[in-house]
Amino acid sequence: MKTNRNYRSAAVALAVFAVAGLGLSGCAEPSNSPAATAAPSGKIALLLPDLVTARWDQQDKPVFEAAAKAACASCSVTTYNAKGSASTQLQQAEAAVTNGATVVVVAPVDFRSAAQIVDKVHSSGAKVISYASIIQSKNVDYGVTTDIAGIGAQQAQSLVDGLKAKGITSGGLIVMNGSPSDAFGSKYKAGAHSILDKTNFSIAAEYDTKDWSADNAQNQMSQAITKVGKDGFVGVYAANDQLAGGVIAAMKANGIDPTTRLITGQDGASAALQRILTGEQYNTINLPIKEFAANTAKIAVALAQGQTPPANLVNGTVDGPDGVKIPAYLWSNNVITVKNVADMIEPKGFWKLDEICTPDYKAACTKAGLL
Repeated sequence: MKTNRNYRSAAVALAVFAVAGLGLSGCAEPSNSPAATAAPSGKIALLLPDLVTARWDQQDKPVFEAAAKAACASCSVTTYNAKGSASTQLQQAEAAVTNGATVVVVAPVDFRSAAQIVDKVHSSGAKVISYASIIQSKNVDYGVTTDIAGIGAQQAQSLVDGLKAKGITSGGLIVMNGSPSDAFGSKYKAGAHSILDKTNFSIAAEYDTKDWSADNAQNQMSQAITKVGKDGFVGVYAANDQLAGGVIAAMKANGIDPTTRLITGQDGASAALQRILTGEQYNTINLPIKEFAANTAKIAVALAQGQTPPANLVNGTVDGPDGVKIPAYLWSNNVITVKNVADMIEPKGFWKLDEICTPDYKAACTKAGLL
């Protein structure tokens, strides 16, 4: 996800549009004229945080752009990627509103500094959708998110249940949390600990992984193996698939077969699904990106056209600063293991069958019933 991340609110700006044929004198078109009755259009900006987590450019971006175009052919979407830099994301937000964006959807690089982005966008007359993570600013107009701590709890509970199914009810766990600069990181961590701390498993080593980097996770996992030994842990809580990949790489480099341990993940990345099929990774979180990215685009289009977002999409609220309640679209997630990996394949999921069941994985796909 997540993985999720299952797994990760965006900013929306209220539409400002010109009606075709409107003169500088301010005279309105007759109500029955084509210009008066045509559906208004608007400019939408989608601000993504990084290229490290594959889902942003591979899934969220194309789904959002396609759904926005389907809902409003005359609307334009400009997508930016901050490549992990909070200062770059601020500059991109400023560029978006300078170029006339009336709706800005933000998946923040750094949830703490992103309040400045929201406030700058809002001061331009645009409103903000905080996407995947809720930026703590009273000027966030809509949120798009899920129960972030709940994802951490889902991952951890699945890990514990999987170990118990193998007859393992105690032992050391290595915990690989997400980035401390991401609001999600601490919440996944809290959710995981809400489960793990109540079990007979012990935390043999624990790390917060800067920038959600697989390389950082690999280095930290190598440190953990040195600390606890090759036989000093029975499983790994990894907050997303990127971290799981780094963990597995470190295990292999240290002569440990990853199929002998259980390793969590999140985001439903293609590489993670392939690892699940071969038994190297135990689970991931199904973030229904096809659904929530598309629905976020529908909310953005409604705002760009000066309309209220569909009531069936704005289905709850999330907490902002100082007791502010932010109207939100909330989605739900599922844990994916080899037993239900088909849920990640079209038509249910995002991935095409041949993207997952490549020649190297055909035997595993056949065993899992995908082929």
